[in-house]
Amino acid sequence: MNIKTAFVRLNALIFGLYGAGFIALPAALSGMVTGEIPASATGLTDMRATYGGLSLGVGVLLYVLALKRETLRLGILGVVVLMLCMAGGRSVGLVMDGVASQTMVTYLMLELAMAALAFWMLVRSGAQRR
Repeated sequence: MNIKTAFVRLNALIFGLYGAGFIALPAALSGMVTGEIPASATGLTDMRATYGGLSLGVGVLLYVLALKRETLRLGILGVVVLMLCMAGGRSVGLVMDGVASQTMVTYLMLELAMAALAFWMLVRSGAQRR
């Protein structure tokens, strides 16, 4: 397995575990990540669907894209787009909502680092194809 495949699979694993965790234990993980727990059954159900189901789906999709050499580049591009969108949304929240926990700042740094690494892989693989 090459480094690009391992990178996309690592992201798939992280999204998959995060999603499965939020499906199974939304209150506990929400408390750990945000310091808050949804106050209603509807809030927990939405958290299971959005944080859980969507993240699990992203993980599965990234894993499938990493299975074939022909789709691996799309998987790397997917990581760039996902991480930049997450970092962008988090940045808007940090600016508009004010003080954030160290967890939110750490997530932002990780998202930017993963996006930069994935972008570097795209640029590098594009240069090698020429």
